[in-house]
Amino acid sequence: MNVLYLYDSTQTYTNTVYEHISSFARYSSHQSFFAHQDKLTDFNIDLSSFDAVGIHFSIRLPFDQIAPSTCKALQKFNGLKFLFIQDEYDHTHRAWHWIKTLGIGLVFTVVPEHGIASIYPPEEFPNTRFVSNLTGYVPDALVASEHLEPPSRRSLVVGYRGRPLPIRYGKLGQEKIEIGRQFKSFCDDRKIRCDIAWTEEERIYGSRWYDFMVSCRAMLGSESGSNVFDWDGSLVGRIARYCATNKAVGSAAIYERFVRSEEIDGVMNQVSPRIFEAIAAKTVLVLYEGAYSGVVKAGEHFIPVKKDGSNLPHVICMLEDGPYVDAMAERAYRDVIASGQYSYRTFVEMVDVEIIRGSDRLRHHTLSPQETSVAPNGASWSCTSITAIPMRAEPPAAQKLPATGLKSRTKDWAKKTAYDLWGRLPEPHRAVLKPRLKKLLKRG
Repeated sequence: MNVLYLYDSTQTYTNTVYEHISSFARYSSHQSFFAHQDKLTDFNIDLSSFDAVGIHFSIRLPFDQIAPSTCKALQKFNGLKFLFIQDEYDHTHRAWHWIKTLGIGLVFTVVPEHGIASIYPPEEFPNTRFVSNLTGYVPDALVASEHLEPPSRRSLVVGYRGRPLPIRYGKLGQEKIEIGRQFKSFCDDRKIRCDIAWTEEERIYGSRWYDFMVSCRAMLGSESGSNVFDWDGSLVGRIARYCATNKAVGSAAIYERFVRSEEIDGVMNQVSPRIFEAIAAKTVLVLYEGAYSGVVKAGEHFIPVKKDGSNLPHVICMLEDGPYVDAMAERAYRDVIASGQYSYRTFVEMVDVEIIRGSDRLRHHTLSPQETSVAPNGASWSCTSITAIPMRAEPPAAQKLPATGLKSRTKDWAKKTAYDLWGRLPEPHRAVLKPRLKKLLKRG
């Protein structure tokens, strides 16, 4: 089968996004091809060359990140259309809209199996099959080297990089910061070596992230996802309007007023790809108590932390037990990494089977990557190029402006960036911002 994957190449600077989309080029038994798409890119691909078309989660459909021409082409396409979607708690009904509008027949959702029917009611999607999968898997690059230093010999006791999330994402989002705060305060007070941060400025990308992991004896973590579903996108607006007139209000008050009633405990708790990364680095996991999609078990694969932090002294004591942490790291590696159960190869094999199962018609013919560089009737691809391997973007920090003509180039770069960001905003947000921006521009 010839399968085309549509993805947003500007989002591939993170390891987890690139590893996910590139896994199909590495392991699929089908002929896989890739094309960048976003809201501003015209679609000019002859889809008759393909048996199936997939939309990757780097294109955020709930935020309308799809060009009108892409929508029209997909609606006309008679082969299987499938979708990888994540962050399904954002604009959930908008995701519903696109699944129905585009005629998506197969959805790879990160909603756990037991919660799919509550998020995607069968009566709403009689012609769509939903398959639960994880947010990420174990790439080959994470296979541990024999030369890795055992955790007991690593001087940096605890490492962590979190990301601040708005209170609208509820308890799971706040736990990513809270576990960092608890441990940093505890370690700093007792002069225990740690490197713990949770700001955007402290984020680590690419190979530097793997170097950081293998320098740590233990890595902190919590369950990913959000159990707060903003079904129609109104929750964010309600919070914003309230904050505009109550500027001194804190996150706790906002949570009680708007968010608590929307929490659906246990629906979206998931294991994060960071868990796999730490295990592959043979770094001991220190995690908040949780299920973690059944991938890891407390006491066997990770040291559990009570969410009130009451057992931190016991956790540190366990981390100081060299034989204990070395044995735990080896056990986690054996069960999760070496078993191959959570490898990208295994994941792609599952996807291949589901694509065949969900395909209405199969057009078995060979299409070489070279043939995709020319459009039908000899016309060249003016806006869209198809590749056999997805493109990798540079991390934001690595992007530099040219030294020559800096002032004018900075202005051009700023205009291009602003235009790009504007195109990626959901339509309701643009409708609110447009009159305000017009007033600002008139003043200028």
